[in-house]
This record gives sequence, structure tokens and C-alpha cells, in this order.
Amino acid sequence: MNEKFIFYILIVLTVITNSKYTVAGSIITKVFDIEDTIDYWTPERMRDAIPLTNNESDNNKPNFRTKRNRLLVKKANFNPYVPYGKLFFHNTGDGKNYACTASVIRTDNGNIGLTAAHCIYNQNNNWSSNMVFCPGFQNGECPVAIPVKGGSVEVVNNKYYYDYGMIKFNYDQGKLQDRTGCFDWDTNPGDTVNNITAIGYPVNGEIENCKKDGSSLCQWSGSSFRSGSFRYVPINTGSGSSGGPWIRNYDNKTQTGWVIGNTSASSKGLSNSPIYAHDEFTKLINEAVKL
Repeated sequence: MNEKFIFYILIVLTVITNSKYTVAGSIITKVFDIEDTIDYWTPERMRDAIPLTNNESDNNKPNFRTKRNRLLVKKANFNPYVPYGKLFFHNTGDGKNYACTASVIRTDNGNIGLTAAHCIYNQNNNWSSNMVFCPGFQNGECPVAIPVKGGSVEVVNNKYYYDYGMIKFNYDQGKLQDRTGCFDWDTNPGDTVNNITAIGYPVNGEIENCKKDGSSLCQWSGSSFRSGSFRYVPINTGSGSSGGPWIRNYDNKTQTGWVIGNTSASSKGLSNSPIYAHDEFTKLINEAVKL
């Protein structure tokens, strides 16, 4: 075989090998109608919102919610301005209301959040609607409700590709991240990462010292490892924790750290997160900023 031809083949193979770190599908976005979002979320609807099963895959069937969220919305006696919270939304496909977990991440725009793609856009090609973010949600209290203006996800054949996406907050007082704080993010943390904290609002799962009532924040700390296109932690984080950030070197006092993943799916003794690709991650942010 001609040496020059072999050389060209090697170049092509190198490009293909490295292409896993580029956007594989198409970035799609949607601007939500937020005119009635705040009025939509009555205390009763928040109370009855279903903590979303971690995703729609077969390995999640044993992790269906076990009890109803018992939250009450009332005046808070704590500071709600922290870079994580509960995310409520209406599923336009089945007509039901659900809840996930989301976080505020550092961007130049200052009003961008991160959550699971299946909280924004499900595998039946339905966008969520009436989405609202409650930063610092705790003990059933949502003292600050911030409408979500829109979202961005990556899709292949109309299905989300990796299970994370961006949301843009409709915050009219500047940058929300200046008020809540925010998490930095890292798309290349290495295969094995120690000192990881996963947070969320589950109603079941395996996190110890967790009320598992869907209205209380729960967190787990330990190590994560990578296998293929996923990162794993050795615990079932539970329904309602979908989209919750996995934070490296989380400091509870300063509410800082580096997000390296988010809860996607769980099964007994295991939860996974998509691997963030830098090109995809930044393009999702850039498209969300435009909304």
C-alpha cells in the first residue's frame, strides 16, 4: 500500500478518534412563554409536582418515586440565594407537572443554569413549559421563584444526545449568579475524580441522613469514575435528583466548587452522569445566552 495513502488514513483516523469531544448532533433551543409561569405555580401544584424519575431508560424502572412530595410554599427564614435549587416544570406531552434539580453555573451572561436534558426536552420530542427555578429550596419553601426563559439541548434524530442542557433565567435585576453565587465547571476533570459532592431533592434512593421527602436538600460525597461516555458514583441518588450537580471540591460555607457532571440515571448502588465535551458544553451555553 502506498505510504502516502497510509499517512492520509492515519490522519483521518486521528480526526475521528478526537471527534468524540465535538458536538455530535444539532443544538436546538426554545424560548418559553413565561407570561403566566409564576401564576401557574400555585402552592398546590408545587406540592403535587412529581419528582422526575431519573430518566426514561430501562435501567431506571426500579427507581420510580415512592411517595408524594409534601412541600409547602411559605415565607423562608433562611437565605435562599445559593447556586442550586429545585426546578419545576410542566410536561407538554403527558400534561403532568414534575420537579428536577438545577444549578447556576459561571458564565459571562450570568443567567445560565445547568440541569438534565430530560428535564427540558423529553425523548418524545416534547419541550417542557412553565418552568420555574427555586434557588435554595429547602423544607418545602420556595421564597424566590425565577421563571426560566428558555433552554438548549443537543439532539440526534430528535432525541437528546447527552443528558444535560442549559436553561436561561428570566432575571431582570442583573446577573442571577451575582446574587446566588455560581459553580465553575470543568469538562476535563480526569477519569477518576475524588472529593465529589452530588446534591438533589430525592424522594427515594440510597443517600444516608436524607429525609427523602422531595422538599429537603440531600447530598452525598465520595469518588467518581469514568467508563465510556458516562461518569459514575456508587450510590442511587434517587428520583427528584435529576439534573443535580456533581461538584468537585464543594465548599458548603462559600457555596463554591467545580461542576463536572449532573445526575442522569440511577439504579441500585449506582448513578451516572453524561461526560461533558467542551465544544458541546460551550455551544449549549452560547445558544442559551441568545434566548
